[in-house]
Amino acid sequence: MKLDNIPISKIDFDDDTFLLGSRIDSPLLLNSIREIGLINPPILRDKNHVYQIISGYKRLKACKELGIEEVFSRVYKSGEISNEECLKIVFYENQERLGDMEKAELLLKFKRLCGLEQNELTQRVLPFLGILPSRKNFERYMRLAELEKEIKDAFYSEKITIEQAIILSEVEDPIRNEIQKRVLLKYKMNTNETREVIKEIQEHALRNKRSVEEIVDQIEHKIGQGDARTDLFRRELKLMRYPMLTRVEEEFKDCLKSLNVPKDLTIHHPPFFEGNYIEIRMRIESAQRLSEILSYLKSVLEEGLIDKLLGIVKEGR
Repeated sequence: MKLDNIPISKIDFDDDTFLLGSRIDSPLLLNSIREIGLINPPILRDKNHVYQIISGYKRLKACKELGIEEVFSRVYKSGEISNEECLKIVFYENQERLGDMEKAELLLKFKRLCGLEQNELTQRVLPFLGILPSRKNFERYMRLAELEKEIKDAFYSEKITIEQAIILSEVEDPIRNEIQKRVLLKYKMNTNETREVIKEIQEHALRNKRSVEEIVDQIEHKIGQGDARTDLFRRELKLMRYPMLTRVEEEFKDCLKSLNVPKDLTIHHPPFFEGNYIEIRMRIESAQRLSEILSYLKSVLEEGLIDKLLGIVKEGR
C-alpha cells in the first residue's frame, strides 16, 4: 500500500463493487470538502492504472463535483489485497454508521465476492458484523440484501422504516414493490399496522385472484385518492377482506338511527368490531344537561336498545 495523489479522471465511478448504503449525495459532505478539504484519504485498488474505489465513494464523488483534479489516497496494488480484505476495510471504515440494511448488503458481498457458503457466512461473517450467528439471522439479512433498489432507496431516504423493509422482504417479490409504492409511501403506518395491512392485501389478492393495484384502486375510489388517512384505508381494506363487516357496520348504523342520539352524545363500536363493548362519549355544559342525558340513556337501556347494540358488536367480532 502506498500514499499517492491520484487523478480523479482515472477513478472508476461506475464500479460500485464495494459501495454500501445510500447513493444519495450529501450536501453536508460537499460543503465540508469545499470549506476544509478532504480529511480522510479514500482507499483505492489499482486495476491496470484504473482505480477501483474500496472506501470513500461519496467523498470522491464530492471532490469530482467540486472540480478537484487529484485526490490524496491510500492505494493498493491489484494483487496486494483480496476482496475479503477489501470488505473488511469497508466494515471498519464505516463500522459506527452501519445499520441492518448496510450489514445485509455487506453480507451479500461476502457471499458473492468471496464465494463463501452459508455455513461459513453464518459462523464467521455474521459475528464479524456483530450479528448473532444463526440460520434465522442469515436468512433474514439475506432477504434484506436482495430487496429491490426502489425499496432500499425508500428506506435510505427515510420514507419507510427498517422494520417495514424487513416485513416487505418476507413478501413475494412480484407484489412487494407495488405494496411499497401504492401503500407504504402514502399511508403512515407503524410496524404492527404494516404487518396487518400487508397480510390482508396478500390474502385478498390470493383468494380473489386480484392484483395489488386493483385492490388499492378500489379502496381509493371509495375514500378518494387524495385522502391519505390510514384509518380509512385500513377500514376499507378490512371490509373488503371480511365482507360480513359491511353488513354488521350498516346494522349498527341503522340501530343508532333508531336511538335518535342527542348531538352532544356519541356511541362508537370498537375498531373493526374487535371487542365486545361500545363506547359512549358525552359533552356537557351544565349539570342539568347531564341529568337529561342520563335520563335518555336510562330510557334506551330499558327499551333494550343498548343490549341490541352490544349484540351487533359481538356478532361482528
